[in-house]
Amino acid sequence: MSEYAGPPVVVGVDGSRPALDAARWAAATAVRLGAPLLLAHTYPDGATFYNGTAMMIDAQFIQELREDGNAMLDTARTAVLDEHPGFPVETDLRTGTAAAHLIELSRAARMVVLGAQGAGAITDYLLGSTVLRTINSAQCPVAVFRGAREAPSPDLRPIVVGVDGSGVSELAVRQAFALASAFGVGLEVVHAWSSERRHGLAHASKYVDWAAYEEAERAVVSDCLATWAEDYPDVQATGTTTEGAPADVLIRHASAAQLLVVGSHGRGKVLGALLGSVSQNVVHHAPCPVVVCHAQRSPG
Repeated sequence: MSEYAGPPVVVGVDGSRPALDAARWAAATAVRLGAPLLLAHTYPDGATFYNGTAMMIDAQFIQELREDGNAMLDTARTAVLDEHPGFPVETDLRTGTAAAHLIELSRAARMVVLGAQGAGAITDYLLGSTVLRTINSAQCPVAVFRGAREAPSPDLRPIVVGVDGSGVSELAVRQAFALASAFGVGLEVVHAWSSERRHGLAHASKYVDWAAYEEAERAVVSDCLATWAEDYPDVQATGTTTEGAPADVLIRHASAAQLLVVGSHGRGKVLGALLGSVSQNVVHHAPCPVVVCHAQRSPG
């Protein structure tokens, strides 16, 4: 029986360099998790035609797209196997949209991985049309890989997870502990809290026991550590409570991390598009891969 079993790590492949780097990163992650890898590619279908000539021309074009898709998957598979000989790699080629394809595969996946390039108008549009749709509706955690390829390894850089005391952030913490254990690295649990000015209390702030408030904010981190440290005794976990905007704080901590894990509260057409201000912000701007978890399905 193979040492790699259970739900696969799924990665979207589109022929671009970021997607190929994401596939390599996803493979290294899958190896650490003891999971197989599934490479997925989507090409348009020819559902809408108005005459026989258009259908014939389009059928030839669709065949070319299918062949190109298979070539992209073969290239990614070869790149993965060059680094991990004998590793179980499957492919899945379908027509439709990339987001719908990945969302469907996420129902039986350990994680979905997507590549992304740097910030900018074009990239923001692409993130909105594919990555954010996948994150909002996927039934498993979604990792957005950006920047230079770097396989997870037991180095000095920790995994960072953002917490806010909600049930969704608990899922993110669970995922982060599992990943830190699999990667063999430390974990930093980070919580950002707002001062009285951010609460808009103005003069009423003098009636607030800010010492007790800060103590309650610190308890968010200590409670997380107490809850999960026993289940993952091999993970050296530390906690940080910082005043400031959550996205800014997490991005700052991510500069010294190999992975950032966050929860998302995005729901519905509007919330789904926004994804939640913190998770959307870090997906666009974090200097390392970002894993987003939400409450539709418990990770792992």
